[in-house]
Amino acid sequence: MPDTETIWHRAKRIGLGALQKIQGVWAKGENARNPSDACPADGYPLTWITENLAVGYAPMSYADLDAIGAQGIDAIINLCGEFCDLHEIEEKAGFEVYYLPIPDECAPDMEEMEKTLAWLDEAIYLGKKVLVHCRHGIGRTGTFVTSYLLRRGLGMKVAAKKLKRTSAQPTNYNQWKLLKQYGRKAGVLTIREPSLEGRNVVDLSTYFSEYEALVRKMDEDARKARAEHGDILKCGLETKACCYNYLDLQLIEVIYLNNAMNRTLTSDMRLGLIHAAGDVYKKTKKLSRHLAQGPCGAGNLKRFLAEAYALEKILCPLNQESKCVLFEQRPIHCRLYGVPSDAIDIDFADKILLDISRNVFFAFSGVFLENDTLSFSLAEAVSGRFVQEYFYYLMFLQK
Repeated sequence: MPDTETIWHRAKRIGLGALQKIQGVWAKGENARNPSDACPADGYPLTWITENLAVGYAPMSYADLDAIGAQGIDAIINLCGEFCDLHEIEEKAGFEVYYLPIPDECAPDMEEMEKTLAWLDEAIYLGKKVLVHCRHGIGRTGTFVTSYLLRRGLGMKVAAKKLKRTSAQPTNYNQWKLLKQYGRKAGVLTIREPSLEGRNVVDLSTYFSEYEALVRKMDEDARKARAEHGDILKCGLETKACCYNYLDLQLIEVIYLNNAMNRTLTSDMRLGLIHAAGDVYKKTKKLSRHLAQGPCGAGNLKRFLAEAYALEKILCPLNQESKCVLFEQRPIHCRLYGVPSDAIDIDFADKILLDISRNVFFAFSGVFLENDTLSFSLAEAVSGRFVQEYFYYLMFLQK
């Protein structure tokens, strides 16, 4: 196995640094918002600290919640210790919520704040837009957001300047004392200029649009086939029959599916799927090793693996309680399950998928895919192991 450090430095040299953004940096144009954008004249006013982080007060109506969602917010950090059920209302409204209850005029516990900051780091890394609020959006909100800025290496003076135009400000001795302690712990970034934003290396919006256009075409063909035959069930919704099939995905499908996981699922649900996919991956590798020792031959390994996989009744990690948790974003082959082959041009779909994947591969790596296909199992896609396999594939091309 190549040395990890060697792989990393070689990968950076050939442009793999871009791939490290796969799990967190997606289409730049998607819900993009400039922090200087004006708040709406009516409705709930957000104050944007960065493109992904906003502050405000506790929403007090469903209209406020609707306005928050309309401005692109995906997740909320609720600091209100006095409202014990507001975070549940926010969750029911469709937001991913982290609840850190802090009594009014108080500072958070350092350990609990660290956990919340880690959650915020992950949410922003995954491209989500996060609102931080307490009751009035002043003391507790200012304390927490200042802690985040310190965590990013800005230092107390720069952090205070960043929040100067907002109402989010620490208001009492305990809050300032916590920040002073946390500032000493976090330190100031000096090896480079501190930055609140990641670097959006590759804009995937064009590739996603091309993929979605293909999905719509295949869905329309499948709809016509269902209208003609009338007995074709949608896998992942009306049946789970195809959820026991082994499935290989091309690069664009993997990235799109991983993006859907990161942007639409809660942290707990995502971690559960990653764990389940890891178990499926281990079972699949065990089957592959067993088959490789037999007479099937390398050329037929995938076919024998698919047969053995189905016999083992290995359930897709995305299937939860007999439903696909990413039904709207499920891969094309899942969408076409049960549709007669003469009603769908699957070769056309595979060709388009390969063309888009080649373009994405070049955008990330600066290397042509040539005539090879780069595919990953669905378990690798969901678990995130596809990133490691991508590393090794690039190393192979550079030999």
